[in-house]
Amino acid sequence: MTWANRFRLLVGVTVILALMAALTLLYNQRQSRVASTTAAIDVPTAVVGSGYGGVVTLSSVELGQPVTAGQELFVVHSPDMLHAVSQGSDPQSNEAYRVDTEAGTITYTAVIDGQVTGLTATAGSYLPPGASLATLSADSPRTVLAEYVLEPTDYGRVERGAAVTVNLADDQQVEGTVSDVTVVTEDGQAVTRVRVEAPGLTDPRYEHLTRGGSPVQAVLSLRDDGILAGPTHEMLSFLTKIGLR
Repeated sequence: MTWANRFRLLVGVTVILALMAALTLLYNQRQSRVASTTAAIDVPTAVVGSGYGGVVTLSSVELGQPVTAGQELFVVHSPDMLHAVSQGSDPQSNEAYRVDTEAGTITYTAVIDGQVTGLTATAGSYLPPGASLATLSADSPRTVLAEYVLEPTDYGRVERGAAVTVNLADDQQVEGTVSDVTVVTEDGQAVTRVRVEAPGLTDPRYEHLTRGGSPVQAVLSLRDDGILAGPTHEMLSFLTKIGLR
């Protein structure tokens, strides 16, 4: 065998070994990631509820309309409140509504910045005590609630602070981290529920994709306990540095 053939053989073997090592590390990295069975955007909500029964005389909002805290939403004329006042009650205004005991009206206001995502009250409608007028969804914070079906050994590898990739409906990705982990039993099967914090979800570019209830996919990184954990981390860090990841 000539030296040229030996050199070519050495190069070929080296390339094959490098490729096998890279594929092994990639497989190990894939084994440390798990996709959610279900996941959706979660935002804080506030229900505008009637303290006294009455008739809606003014509705200033529509479904889907943005609102700011303190903005007037509804005016309700309430005979129930007037009756309560005549019986000695003294209803007080608060951040959710303003009371006018002389006119017999209650003006309901928004308590958060956000959007009207539910609307049941319309001008002229009667509302009994405790009825819902509207539901408001806050602009932030936006988080992801994801569910996973994991093996017991994999559940032990879920950690707070673990990296999560959130895939939006148009395949754009937002990076986040695990903030809370709980387990519930559904139909005899353990389901792991994870809350993901991802500041990028409030980016205006994703507004139409990150409204409350919007479906997403959350790919969770499990703690890598294997002997290849170190080499895998180094390989991924290298790929990130050179822009291939």
